[in-house]
Amino acid sequence: MSCLKLSKTSFVSLYALVLSLGVSLTGLHSLRLLSFKKEITAALYFQKQSHLYAQAIKDVAVHCLRTSGFNSCVSDSIVQYGFNMEYYLTRLVNSQQSQGDILLDVAISCPSPLSTHVLRFTKRYILKGFP
Repeated sequence: MSCLKLSKTSFVSLYALVLSLGVSLTGLHSLRLLSFKKEITAALYFQKQSHLYAQAIKDVAVHCLRTSGFNSCVSDSIVQYGFNMEYYLTRLVNSQQSQGDILLDVAISCPSPLSTHVLRFTKRYILKGFP
């Protein structure tokens, strides 16, 4: 009789161990999934914000070209809210169709708030009709 009672308590403790292991693994898995979702959400936010910043940088470069000329506006850098934004201008001279066209490269980078990774975004525009 005592042998039967001992086996029941051992099975209860074994069930408790398996149950606690299952709960802890489920908790760890859900935390891991939430951290991936946060990283993806941060990257999507960065892409959206970078598209807006790239358009603003394009407007700044076009305004600089119209007011100051190509030589004084070849490159510039702006830092705002942790975003490092740069642009570079290059004249296109390889064909007669591209006469007066300028290549605008915009580069935006920002450290990720969730990890040590640096998020990067680049955009290229062709500005037509500049002397």
